[in-house]
Amino acid sequence: MELLSPAKNLETAIAAINCGADAVYIGANDFSARKAAGNSIQDIEKLVTYAHFYKAKVYVTLNTILYDNELPIVNKLIRNLYNIGVDALIVQDLGILEMDIPPIELHASTQMNNFDLQRIMFFDEIGFKRIVLARETPLERIKEIRKSINAEIECFIHGALCVSLSGQCYMSAAIGGRSANRGECAQACRLKYDLLNSRGEVLIKDSYLLSLRDLNMTSHIAEMYSAGVDSLKIEGRLKDKSYVANITVHYRNLIDNILNGKVRKPSSGRCYFDFTPSPQKVFNRKFTDYFAVEPNKMANHISPKSSGEYLGKVVMVRGNNLKIKTDEVISNGDGLCCVFNGAMYGFRVEKIENGIITANLKEKIVTGTDIYRNLDIKFQQKLDNTKTTRKVAVEFTVTLSDNGFTIIALDEDNIECECFTQFQLQRADNQERAFDSITNSLSKCGEKFECKRITFDFDESPFIPNSVINEARRNVLQMLEQKRIKTFHPKDSPKPSGNAPYFETEGGYRLNVSNRLAKDFYKKHGCNVTQQAFELQNSTKGLELMTTRYCIRRELGYCPKNKGVMTDKWKCDEYRLVSSYGSFALKFDCKECFMRVFNR
Repeated sequence: MELLSPAKNLETAIAAINCGADAVYIGANDFSARKAAGNSIQDIEKLVTYAHFYKAKVYVTLNTILYDNELPIVNKLIRNLYNIGVDALIVQDLGILEMDIPPIELHASTQMNNFDLQRIMFFDEIGFKRIVLARETPLERIKEIRKSINAEIECFIHGALCVSLSGQCYMSAAIGGRSANRGECAQACRLKYDLLNSRGEVLIKDSYLLSLRDLNMTSHIAEMYSAGVDSLKIEGRLKDKSYVANITVHYRNLIDNILNGKVRKPSSGRCYFDFTPSPQKVFNRKFTDYFAVEPNKMANHISPKSSGEYLGKVVMVRGNNLKIKTDEVISNGDGLCCVFNGAMYGFRVEKIENGIITANLKEKIVTGTDIYRNLDIKFQQKLDNTKTTRKVAVEFTVTLSDNGFTIIALDEDNIECECFTQFQLQRADNQERAFDSITNSLSKCGEKFECKRITFDFDESPFIPNSVINEARRNVLQMLEQKRIKTFHPKDSPKPSGNAPYFETEGGYRLNVSNRLAKDFYKKHGCNVTQQAFELQNSTKGLELMTTRYCIRRELGYCPKNKGVMTDKWKCDEYRLVSSYGSFALKFDCKECFMRVFNR
């Protein structure tokens, strides 16, 4: 089971690998669903070299829809990524399958709306190596999907949640011209909204109604393994290095404890951590396991900002001084927050002495208030300065010949190199000291290797100066490092080209077709595209902007299927979501269990 971590840049990617990621996903300069997290070909090539040493993989996100004038540029980019040894591309636009591209592995991005079994089976039949499932997919459906397809399954396990089904959100494009399917999402779901009924009566005022909590599947990793998930994916290509390191270590430990050595992990090397991970101590909007099992609380209507970890309740307030009943250690510089008058209010710990916190309180906090810490300054310093390393185990065998000695290095993946050093050997006067000297020199393997065993293929040791044996060790390990990188170069993978018919004969704008090749693809598979992508529509009046499994009525306890009882004020067929950017129609599709937002 692969642990897949996000990477904003080269530095973050290397940190993720050092912290135990089996693979990382990263964006190139263009055509990534996170436009603000682009990277040069040169940096991605450096990453590939670093990752392949550990048998870790590098996936590049090419998961936006494409316009006709961009197709030649994308083709060239794909060739460049193939040439530098990228392991796979995560794609959304099916026009790529109609291009003449090199044999690089392709993964079907979650942006392709991989929620319905029919669609997932279609992508499997045409030959996608891996399919990234929608975040809304429950564990029971994952089991069903596993039995129905041959492709690998990748699932999100942690991080921010898109309220709309992936690839089916056009709200950002509608209100500001920034398309999520073009990597420019303005996060309309994190805005405040009023909710009105069809009579214009206000049901909820000034609330973050569409802002979801963050995903945390900590308690379901064993079930995901049993369900046959091949890759566990952490969200966060806009997150910094410390966040990625912390969350990667958290799930690395979980996975290793579950597998318990029964199954070998996909990548190599042992990690040496110098901090104890804690998801609660870094950015989070409170957590949810979303639709993994029975739907629970999913949204944070108070604020889209980080809540952090819960500390305890205020037991004393005197001016700018307060005391919290908590088992946690609070430090000068910590950032604390609470809910005040229905909104998130934050403040900084200026001083703490004998459990009394001094802060510049601009709001009158009362006893009994729940306090959270969204910046643990000491923990953050640990993350920022972590020296976590990852080392590949190696065994040395030393043999002698008439005119020198040979060091054979065999690593944990059974890759072997040998290096002969010409040297005039003489029997050492002190045999114990000579053996110890060679052992000490070979044990110093640097940042990437660690010595597990040394075998001497002789009974009497010669005298070999430290400088000579050290140089020989460096040479053989350098050879081994280069051989590892070449050994784990990706194999060619045929482009998905099956002729399976698409499960619908006609499709509209939600197929996200924005170029001639994508249209040709659907036509070839028996589907007539009647509308071009939302981003190319002359008028978007009345079009569905969001398709969400999250439901406001269910969140508030009004779901008819769950025997929720609505007041008369809530009983109507259509509602309105109103923000400073516009007014939108809201409908509850209880038959399909979807909430739908339309452009008015």
